[in-house]
This record gives sequence, C-alpha cells and structure tokens, in this order.
Amino acid sequence: MARTVDDAAHAQRRQSFLEAAGRVIERKGYEQMTVQDVLDDVGQSKGAFYHYFDSKQALVEGLVGRLSKAIFTHLEQRVSAPDLSALDKLTCLFRESSQLKLERKGLWSALLPMWLSDGNAAVRERASSQVRERMTPVLGQIIAQGVTEGVFTTQYPHQVARMIFVMLEDFGHVFMDLLTTPAPGHPDHARVEQAVAAYHETLERVLGAPTGSLHPLDAADLMAWLDRSDTGAAAPAAHAETATVSGLAAQV
Repeated sequence: MARTVDDAAHAQRRQSFLEAAGRVIERKGYEQMTVQDVLDDVGQSKGAFYHYFDSKQALVEGLVGRLSKAIFTHLEQRVSAPDLSALDKLTCLFRESSQLKLERKGLWSALLPMWLSDGNAAVRERASSQVRERMTPVLGQIIAQGVTEGVFTTQYPHQVARMIFVMLEDFGHVFMDLLTTPAPGHPDHARVEQAVAAYHETLERVLGAPTGSLHPLDAADLMAWLDRSDTGAAAPAAHAETATVSGLAAQV
C-alpha cells in the first residue's frame, strides 16, 4: 500500500511541474521561459525539478505528451460509442481533436514555434510515429464499420487508415504553408476552404465513399488559428496535427 501512495505522489508532483510549465509558456512563450520561472510558479526546488526532468526541453516534451494523451483518451472514448455511425465517428475523430486544441489555443500556439524548430526534428518524428501507432487502429475500426454499413467500399480498412494519416500529415504541411506564406490577392479563407475541399475529395476516393459524404475537417476551426487575438505571448501559429490528429503538435 505504501508503494501505491508513493507512486501517486510521484505522479502528482510531476504533473504539478507540467501544469506550471503550461501556465508559464502560455504567459511568456517557450523561448522566454526559464526553469526558474517554473520553480517559482510551482514553489519547488531545483533539485526536485531535476528529479523528474533533465532539461527544459524534456519538461516541454512531457507537457506535449500529457496534452496529447488527454486528447487521445477523449477521442477513443467518443468513437467507441455504439450508437454512432462510421461517418459520425470519422467526423468526431477529426473535429473534436481540433476543437480540444482550440480550447488551449494560446498554449498550443506558444508551443508550436519550438516544436517546429530544426533541432526537434527527431522528437517530432517520434511523436508522429506514436500518434500513428495509437490512432491508426481506431481509424481502421471506423473504416471497417463503414464498410459494414455500406458507406465505404475499400477492401483494406487498416492499410487505408495508415494512408489517411499520411495524407493528414501532408495536409498539415500545406496548411502551415498557407499560414506562413500569405498570397496577395488570395483571401486566407478561400485558400483554406480549397485545401479542405481537396482533402475531402481525396479522402472520399480512398475510402470509396459517396461524393460529398465526408466533411471531417472544418474550415472554420482551421481559420480560427489565424485569429491572433488570444494567443498570448506566442508567435502566430497554427496546429497542423492538423488538427494533428497528427502532431497529432502535435504533430503533436
């Protein structure tokens, strides 16, 4: 019993550092945050911090992992509902991921510049792989259900699930380009809508779904990332995990 209590206390103390890091990053941004800022926020010693994390970057990786895990858990619970159709589950998987990130838009926006830095390429790839391995089976089950319901016609639901995640990652790169390279004379909203429409058309063809039946990405949610009014100290950014189910920053 004592060991169980110790484990719980250990997890709680570690979580307190992660929560403090989230507050500081949202207020000051990643680059301006120091380990001392986190210690001041949580009221702990430097020795206690290094018992859980060996660096500032390790702390932020832990924070991203915690945020992503909460989103995954929510999505898995939602799409396991027996009363939802495959089309509803697919929409839920994409849109609720985006909406949950929008609820912490200031924090995700503050994290993204650091996450996309050249020095984090290996970390991003590892995170993307973890997302893929966790969520691909869920998506495969949804596709298999859609085949049973007669709305999808693919013979390879689980293989197609992996392809869809690759497509989603590519959409994330396209979306980031739209955000970071404005085109004069081309309204952002129209460019985002065109990118979303192209993804939906391709998704329908891959799944063998009826034309116009799939709308899992919401252009309005994506456009919300262009509103810099509530991103705090963070640099302008958007979440491409796109709604990272694959960044999920996350690629996260």
